[in-house]
Amino acid sequence: MKKGIYIILLFLMQVTMFSQTNCNAFLKAQFADKALPEQFDVLVDGNISQLIKDQDQLGVKINYYAGNIASVRTSLNSISNLISNNYVKFVEYRPSKPQLMNDTAVVRNRIKPVKQGMAPLTQAYDGTGIIMGIIDSGIDFNHPDFKDGSGNTRIQFIWDQNQSSGSTVPMPYNYGIEWTAAQINASVCTHNDNANYGHGTHVSGTAAGNGLANGKFEGMAPKAELVVVALNFNNNTNPVYADALSYIFAKATAAGKPCVVNASVGDYYGSHDATDLQAQLMNNLITAQNGRVLVAAAGNAGNIRFHTKTTLTNSDTLFTWFTDVVPNMYYVLYADTNDIKNVQTSIGVNRTSSTDLGRIPFHNYNYALASQQVDTLKFNNNRIGIIKTDAAINSFGVYELIYHVIADSLNYNWRIESKGMGKHDSWDFNFKSSALPTTTVYPKMINYAMPDTISTIVTSFQCSNEVITVGNYINLNKWTDASNTAQTSTLEVPGKIKETSSGGPTRWNMIKPDVVATGANVFSSMPAALLNFMLTNAPTAVAQGSMHIQGGGTSASSPVVAGLAALYLQKFPNASNQQVKQAIMNCTYSDGFTGALPNNVYGYGKLDGMAAMLCTIFTGIDKLNLYEGLKTIPNPFHNKVEINLKDKGILYVYDVNGKCLLKQTIDTKYVLDTDLINGYKGLLLIRVQTQTQTYSAKLISY
Repeated sequence: MKKGIYIILLFLMQVTMFSQTNCNAFLKAQFADKALPEQFDVLVDGNISQLIKDQDQLGVKINYYAGNIASVRTSLNSISNLISNNYVKFVEYRPSKPQLMNDTAVVRNRIKPVKQGMAPLTQAYDGTGIIMGIIDSGIDFNHPDFKDGSGNTRIQFIWDQNQSSGSTVPMPYNYGIEWTAAQINASVCTHNDNANYGHGTHVSGTAAGNGLANGKFEGMAPKAELVVVALNFNNNTNPVYADALSYIFAKATAAGKPCVVNASVGDYYGSHDATDLQAQLMNNLITAQNGRVLVAAAGNAGNIRFHTKTTLTNSDTLFTWFTDVVPNMYYVLYADTNDIKNVQTSIGVNRTSSTDLGRIPFHNYNYALASQQVDTLKFNNNRIGIIKTDAAINSFGVYELIYHVIADSLNYNWRIESKGMGKHDSWDFNFKSSALPTTTVYPKMINYAMPDTISTIVTSFQCSNEVITVGNYINLNKWTDASNTAQTSTLEVPGKIKETSSGGPTRWNMIKPDVVATGANVFSSMPAALLNFMLTNAPTAVAQGSMHIQGGGTSASSPVVAGLAALYLQKFPNASNQQVKQAIMNCTYSDGFTGALPNNVYGYGKLDGMAAMLCTIFTGIDKLNLYEGLKTIPNPFHNKVEINLKDKGILYVYDVNGKCLLKQTIDTKYVLDTDLINGYKGLLLIRVQTQTQTYSAKLISY
């Protein structure tokens, strides 16, 4: 009888305890429903140092803590002791529902519901049956995130362009060493990703890691198979990007599987219009067959003034200084041929900002088209330097001018001077944009062509319409490191563009990036060999469990989009690269950070994985024939687009703000010229009203 009374009193006491406000409602409900297990973990907010001292007395155990929050192991017998203490502010319990994820990235990019198969999707998507290609620094193939549940590798091939022995040389490339899945499983592969601090490992984990290392930080497409190319960044004799893309696509074709390739690599120097042959070759590789997609990082120079657009409208001579950090310097400019024909250029030099030492003669654009030309710059009959000039015009009519300056001594300010009528662009990290003299000290400063932060995107294939180019916004600013210490980055605002994220437009005014995704402060896989180094030199960047590390930049945002593209191809394995791209671009989301879209900071908006998966129903084989009864060719388009209809009607063209730019009666075939809409560049909404039906579509003008 006494035992029964004791049990009743204990129950009443515990019920009283759980009627208090210092525990969450779920804990109360679970207790009332007698659904709590014998032992369970709770999170406790309070005086943790006191709790540590009293844990044995209370019958609980501290798992770990950070600041004023602790994870505590408790039981049915001890939970009331914990709640009743006056130094415990709040206790929270939620049943464990382990989900593999890459911290907040899958949430911010709205990919989590895709991986869960939320309605109206008919299944969950995980990248099964897709090849994820990685063009990067390599991969730690021993990392558990790249193995399956049986411990076998998910990496089908590694082509290490840096190695020269140990296995076979892949053909037809004839350099580097190829490693197969069988060799990886047999532990004979000697490749590693240590030299570049695990850059490729981090990227691979974001795109396709499965989180098996410790149940955390799962990538976007965790069941995709990987083909990795470790670039030789010192290779000046091979088109390493195109070779890598060709290699990966060939492996995917042999396997009979769709393929997404991520390239978190690039070069800031070049024409920034994708007219170079390597970019064109890569375009051809991408469009050779459906089921191929290339996603690339936009770059991390968005806050650096290394671009100049020199626009000449009168007889004034414009100039920009570039500093001599080495005796051999190169200045390169690009222009469309029609924009440079009436421009003359020269190279000059200043001993100090206000002392001119002269220039070589001004030359027309065709001065060095036939052969290299050499000029000598002298001051008081003393040679200052030799200037070698080369020029060329490619098949797209893009003019390239290279000045090679061989200086006799350092500490000069060299300058590129231009006069006439026209314009040209250049990218150079040695441009001088600070510590400049005033116009009072040096009156010619009124004609200074100031370097800017416009068009900071990397060059070549990232500027192509066939490539999905990705910018980077801030993922999070709070995390817990390997020592269970809470970290906060007070200068970063989650959701805001990272200031380093490179933006467009391209030299041909195409909007870039195409889309933005989380990149700053993303946790992903880390090579085990780097753990001690990172714990010594950057301990706060190592995540709990010591298997993952914090990364940032567009290198981290690009594989997020690549992973989503893999999920899309899992759903639509025969989709063209443009269909995948348009689904991603047309179905982004905007918020208080993005402003009016599209723009050259956020592109067409923030990645919305779920919306992209539901964005398009394919109705034909044309790249962007996504609307029955209305075809637009090409789309995106430059200057002109052909609109085909079943019936004639009235065409309305709107900008993204809903302003009507054009109303025109059209026949079944009509060519829209951007001159009719005042040269508008960006996202256009078109509506065609026929006698029987209304059609609508999205167009992209660049």
